[in-house]
Order: sequence, then C-alpha cells, then structure tokens
Amino acid sequence: MAHRRPPAVTPGGTAAATSSGTAAVIGAGIGGLLAASALSKMFRNVVVLERDTLPQTATTRRCVPQANHVHALLASGQAAMEDLLPGFVDELLDLGAIAGDALADIRWVVDGQRLARGASGIPGILASRSLIEWQMRQRIERLPNVRILDRSDVIGLRGDRKAVSGVNMQRQPIGSTELVPADFVVDSTGRSSRSVTWLGRLGFRPPPESQLAVDVSYATRHFLLDASALGGDSGIGMAPGPSNPRSGFMGRQEDGTWIVTLAGYGNDVPPLDADGFLEFTKSFPTPDMHDALAAAQALDEGVRYRIPTTIRRHYSADDLPPNYVPFADGICSFNPIYGQGMSVAAVEATILRDCLQSSTADLTRQFVRKANRCIDAAWNLTVDNDLRIPSVPGQRSLRVRLAGAYASRLDRAAAVDPAVGSAFLRVTHLLDRPRKLFRPTTVLRVLLADLTRTR
Repeated sequence: MAHRRPPAVTPGGTAAATSSGTAAVIGAGIGGLLAASALSKMFRNVVVLERDTLPQTATTRRCVPQANHVHALLASGQAAMEDLLPGFVDELLDLGAIAGDALADIRWVVDGQRLARGASGIPGILASRSLIEWQMRQRIERLPNVRILDRSDVIGLRGDRKAVSGVNMQRQPIGSTELVPADFVVDSTGRSSRSVTWLGRLGFRPPPESQLAVDVSYATRHFLLDASALGGDSGIGMAPGPSNPRSGFMGRQEDGTWIVTLAGYGNDVPPLDADGFLEFTKSFPTPDMHDALAAAQALDEGVRYRIPTTIRRHYSADDLPPNYVPFADGICSFNPIYGQGMSVAAVEATILRDCLQSSTADLTRQFVRKANRCIDAAWNLTVDNDLRIPSVPGQRSLRVRLAGAYASRLDRAAAVDPAVGSAFLRVTHLLDRPRKLFRPTTVLRVLLADLTRTR
C-alpha cells in the first residue's frame, strides 16, 4: 500500500498549490481518519498529517501502544462509521471480524451479576484496533481529494485569534519547518493533544478541565483456544462495580486468536506472568474466563498500559479560532475499560459533517455545542460508574449516590430479565441516553425483579 503523494511544499514557505478550500487534519488515527472523511465532502483538498510511520499492514504502530489491548466498536460507532464510509462494516467482516448480538453472543457479568441472555438487537463487532484503523485508512486513501502524510510532526499553528491560516510541520527525521496552509484545521492527536499550548500562543485561554484520578492499569495477552471453549459464544465481559472492581474482556479476533485484557484500579495491577494472569481471573464472580484460559495456549508475553486520569476539556467557541476544532480524545479521554473512544470519535465525525453541510458560518461554535452534548452523555456515564469504585477519589454528590444505588438494582434486574439487560446495553453502546433507564417501563421491571428475588 502506497501513501498518497503529499502536496508540494517549500521549506519555510508556502504550498505550491493554493490553500483555498483546504482542510488539515492533525493525526491519522481513527478519529483523524473519520474527520478527514467528513471534511472530504465539503473541502476541495484534505491533508492528514501524522508524525508516526504508518504501517503497510494491520499491525500495531509505535504511537498507538493502546492498540495492543481490547478495543470495542460500539453499535453507535458502527452506525456512524457506516454512515461516513458505506460498506465499511462488511469490509471488516470480510477480513475476519466477528459479528454477533451484544447480549445473545457475549456473556456479560456486571458487578457480580450474570446478565440474562437474549436477543437485544444490538449489533456487536469484535476486531483488533489495528485492523479497524488499517482498513479505514485504505478507504480514506481512496478518496481523490484526501492525502495522508506520515512522518509529519505538527509543531504549532499559524494565525491569530481571528483565524488559523495553517500549521507548522516538520518532516521526520527532523528537518526544516514547513508551512501547510489550511482554511480549516482539526486536531485529532489524541490524549496528548497540544491544542491548549498551541492556542495559548495565539492568545486563547485554556479551557476548563474535569479530571478523575481513576488510576486504571490493564494487561493483555493473546491465546489459542479450542473452538468449543465457550460453546460458540464470541466473548466474555466482566464489568467492574463496587462489589468487585476488577474487570476483563475476552474475545475472538479476526485471525482466529483470542485477546484477553484484564484491568484493575489503583494498586490492583494485573500481572503479566502466566500464573499471575490466570490467578487474576480466578477472582472474577463467575469461573467462565478462568476455566477457558486454564486450557488455552498463550501466544505472547503480554503488554501492560496505565491510565492515571480521565480528562474532559470543556471547550467553548470562545476558546477557539472560528476555523479550528479539537477532536476525539483531544476533547475527552475516557476510561478505556468502557470502550467508548472510537465510537464517540465516529459520532463526532458525523456531527462535523452535518455542521459543514448545514452551514460553514459559525462552524466551530455549532460543532462544539453539538459535540459537547454527545461527549457529556458518555463522560457522565463512565464517571458515575467509576465513582462507585471505593478506591477512586472524588466527590460523591447526592445525584451520583442515587444513580449508583439504582445501578446496583438495575444490574440485579438484568440478571433475570433480558429486557433490562438490553436497555442497559443500549445505553452503554451510546444508542440511548442514560435517562432512558428511568422510563416507567424499565423502572417497573427493575422493581418487579427486586420483588421476585426477595421472595
């Protein structure tokens, strides 16, 4: 696979082609690629700048170490990706991705409660992060007005408070600084986004931030399992809760192997050695994962990753030039055990496209307002659950305590009523807002389940 030829630039000067109608995306991860897809529908030229060396196959790359671990493509993310790139999900399936029903084909244990099985109608996809990104890059590279430049490190912005006129970029290995002119810029460089620093140089104040010191460590290994190990199920998910803060997921991958990621809060760091890794799974409320791994063949020594804090940057249009937007993890970096990152980025990309199609006037203000609604729903969902974990520091407001108490009842109800489990998964897949769990029909099912269990 050859990357598209970049637009000609002269060192320290201007692009050989006019910058009129050009959008620049910083970062060629999943968020950046989806943003490029959205922008390609309205701009004559889109250039994607990536500091990493992009691989020619579906492999993990240096700047995305988290790609070694389990990644979830939620139903909302699938729908958004399919909206932007029609046929994309079928392409993943053709490459070996596993499709199934999120409740019927995956065993879920939530805070010690095994969810009752049933058809939820929520589509699930299991595939490696590397495969998803690689196939997406194939699609984006085929767009005639999009160019991807790897080994291109953006080091700052050109412009002022009125507008950004382009980005300063250094080709790797480090050479002279080059200007890439642009009429619109998206920063999709992820959790390590330098937007706050860059915008500060243009005179903008830093946005307010919310942080939660989750201190989550997770460890991942790959295995070979007998085809009948899970009786045809494609995965096991152990979700954390106050009674057992440990979590894990085990799922089939496109190459026939199984990926297992284990996670713990604070000092509860999952071991990587074979005995310790297996022993960690023994502490889960049900023996499914432990029993499957006890008979599995390990394929690697495993890798570990740690997220000390989750971060929500509360950008407003007043914090940004009118033609510049931060994007995806640059706005909000979630606790990865909930698997929201790719899907929220995909939804943001559809919002960006819709804002562009409705009007280019006040584009940044429109995007920030609408993206914040999507992000806030996902952020509050995970923060509320993390604050149920005793080791996570933070203020437990009355709302959080009441939500936690109801969540415990909901988990117990989902163990006997698949309809409650389906409603719960629709929220975690970001198809419904959390308030849907408080609809009278769902509350009644929760109360009836409680009465049934106490008899």
